[in-house]
Amino acid sequence: MIEMFGFGKKRDRELDEIISQIKVDLSNNYKDNAVENIKKLRQLLDLRSMDGALKPELMDEYRNTLEGFEEDVRSFKRTY
Repeated sequence: MIEMFGFGKKRDRELDEIISQIKVDLSNNYKDNAVENIKKLRQLLDLRSMDGALKPELMDEYRNTLEGFEEDVRSFKRTY
């Protein structure tokens, strides 16, 4: 029951900060910044995956979030 509300999961603060920044970037239509932060998120997830720092179900949650962001910016084209 505790995990149902997110209290039992040991989240990664650095990953969560990048995710929050991507959400802000996308909501403000700062797509270039969002693309750069998505790259940072992917790199950090790869590092966390290699060192086994996260439980598999939490890693899956972060990967799904990353995939959602990548889908959001897939059709992005620069206008300059």
